[in-house]
Amino acid sequence: MYAIIVGAGTAGEAVAAWLINAGHEVTVVDRSVAKCESLEDSFGDVAVLGDGAEHEVLAKAGANRADVLIAATGMDDVNLVSCQMAIHRFAVGHTIAVIQNTEYEELFQNLGVGTVINTTKLITDNMMRALSEIQVEDS
Repeated sequence: MYAIIVGAGTAGEAVAAWLINAGHEVTVVDRSVAKCESLEDSFGDVAVLGDGAEHEVLAKAGANRADVLIAATGMDDVNLVSCQMAIHRFAVGHTIAVIQNTEYEELFQNLGVGTVINTTKLITDNMMRALSEIQVEDS
């Protein structure tokens, strides 16, 4: 499988490492020179410097042959445009997007993003589950 990951933050780098260790081909796109250099030091020639919402950058990353594009930046608009570009310009079969704003989940789904991971919902659901398990003694 060939995966492009847009965003070299904690999640993007962790998924890249997991995929690489499983024997998959990965390219990570990020705007940060330092993050791209760090990825190169860790994994070899896997980074493309640039904005993953730009056609030319995704083309350089090899989006025309990607099996999946994972948009994992901290910016919902960049993640949406990256997925839309992958779907409509490069015919990438699978897209996964991380979103911060809960209100955008339906929009991403309606626009054909295959999997939408709502980080705010994941965090709040986990917090509420942890809180519900706490037994408070009467004072």
